[in-house]
Amino acid sequence: MQSVRHPVVFTGEAHTYRPLWRRNVLLLCLTLGLSFPWALTSKLRYLYGHTQVAGHALGYHANPLQMFLGNLVGMVLLNALYYGIAQMGSYAWMGVATLQLLMAVALPFMLHGFLSFQLTHTSWRGQRLHLAAGPRDAWHAMAVPTLIYIASGVMAVWAVMMLQADRRALAWLYGGLAVTGFCVGLPLLYVQFKRYQHRYAAWGSLRNQCEPDLSHGQSLGLSLRVGLLAWLACVLLVLPLTWLLSDWTGWEVRALLARAGTDGTAGFSMALVLLPGLAMGLAWMMALPYPYLGASLQNRLWSSTSHEAMRFESQVPLNALLRLSARNWLWVVVTLGWYYPVAAMAETRLRLQSVAVWVRPDLLGSEGVSGTPQVSA
Repeated sequence: MQSVRHPVVFTGEAHTYRPLWRRNVLLLCLTLGLSFPWALTSKLRYLYGHTQVAGHALGYHANPLQMFLGNLVGMVLLNALYYGIAQMGSYAWMGVATLQLLMAVALPFMLHGFLSFQLTHTSWRGQRLHLAAGPRDAWHAMAVPTLIYIASGVMAVWAVMMLQADRRALAWLYGGLAVTGFCVGLPLLYVQFKRYQHRYAAWGSLRNQCEPDLSHGQSLGLSLRVGLLAWLACVLLVLPLTWLLSDWTGWEVRALLARAGTDGTAGFSMALVLLPGLAMGLAWMMALPYPYLGASLQNRLWSSTSHEAMRFESQVPLNALLRLSARNWLWVVVTLGWYYPVAAMAETRLRLQSVAVWVRPDLLGSEGVSGTPQVSA
């Protein structure tokens, strides 16, 4: 049967998104982040409502109060655990390491729950999406990057302990292994998460009928390339800026760590030394590695996602996206964030309007006559 090609259309504009973004930022600052569920919900409703697929906008129906209550329970439990760990004295770092191990093991199940929640509250043409998989499938899909994450977290804790003990050679060794593991493990986790999403996401009775065109070797290769860019960000931006601030202020990181348990100002001083470098590293990641990873996955995964009555194609121009992203984040840094709505709308439009969906006319009924009819492959 002939199918109809419908390019995805994004109608969002910076001048309509900026008031929403400004209100969300203000509320987040005033509530110390507690309004995040409302900010996220309003943002997604705007983006989904301005994304049209075959002439119909997506819908987002999550209740921010439900998200807030879930986050509140998690925050209370987590803070109670950290308070208990703080009472362990010299064994506190062992408690932190144990907690991180438990959270890392639970990470695939948490990502499964997050994805299931998001899909369940997303609709197209009045039909909700859902996740046709269980928690065991999530662990199977994301076990390898989770294990890398666990090992990296252990190395990071050991590095801090060696630094406190003034064993700097071992601290550098464990710290380098931890950074390398995180640089590779986190992109790989994102790749596996997106593969999991495309394999098991479903719309009504329509489920994926093909495996994503991305082998485990290709996933690892893509993650290594992105991990190298992240590692360079640490070497060229985070570490030099941290050293400069430490030398300028006279606050040595090792000394601040040693005082962290008894001196309330040590944490504030450590933040002043570490956060600028981390912020610059994050800006670098958002400007180049993340767009490269996202566009590469989008082109491969969407183009291999199909159902019995529809299929997708994605042709994001990678070079154009990287140029746009680098320019956008430069202006975001220069304007101290004020340029963000313009950057967000421009990048979202480029990525979404690079996607098209081929739909059999019988799925849309009488609406299927619009579009560009071509014989589906």
